[in-house]
Amino acid sequence: QAQYQLNGSAIQTDENCFQLTPALNTQAGSMWYLEQVSLLENFTLDFDIYLGCVDVNGGHGIYFVLQPISTSLGSSGGGIGFQGIVPSLGVEFDTWQNNGGSEAYDDPTFDHLAIQQNGDLDHGGPNNLAGPVAISASSDNVEDCAYHNMRITWNAETQTLSVYFDCNLR
Repeated sequence: QAQYQLNGSAIQTDENCFQLTPALNTQAGSMWYLEQVSLLENFTLDFDIYLGCVDVNGGHGIYFVLQPISTSLGSSGGGIGFQGIVPSLGVEFDTWQNNGGSEAYDDPTFDHLAIQQNGDLDHGGPNNLAGPVAISASSDNVEDCAYHNMRITWNAETQTLSVYFDCNLR
């Protein structure tokens, strides 16, 4: 755990597993790797992700974020821990459609993934770099009580970030 900063509801459940939030309302948690990652070098991150079991009244989702400024909690609710972090690059795993008012963000009806920058969640804005696309190639709902394999790769030469969900490039 010494290599990570845990905030809010986040806990370490065993040697290699972390839970960002329990399955309760109004929870927020974050986990930051304490060593900054250089975008001048390639990297691959493989991990399993569990997005819960509750679809209709479940959580908002999570973000994988690269940012140089803080190891604090981040925003909760519709901000999914990413909103307002500048500068930043984030991969959104959004399991809740924000469909009204100032938090609509042009969200699709399905659980979706997007690559965004500078803490901006609006899929119709200039900081939306890729997506949104369905998180899963085979289902519109990933709150399915199952673990899924994730792979995020960065190619420094081409400056390409690639995201794989269950071995499918999304």
